[in-house]
Amino acid sequence: MPDKLMRKAKVVMAQRKMTFRALVVDALERSLSEERQSFVLRDASAGWDASDNDLRSSADINSAIDSLREPSGAHDSR
Repeated sequence: MPDKLMRKAKVVMAQRKMTFRALVVDALERSLSEERQSFVLRDASAGWDASDNDLRSSADINSAIDSLREPSGAHDSR
């Protein structure tokens, strides 16, 4: 889980006086009960760069995903 998201969750849990488990259950129930609008999935292909046919490493792919999720450069400290 991205650090920024966990920090937000901790604030909400404190405000609502609830556990992480209760927050996740609540979020899932809300998300699953909502009627979804259709959308077009953007191309998120990973592994091959069509321009030069070079294989990308898992580390490169994970780094790109992290930069999209947390553009400030903060990464999970695991």
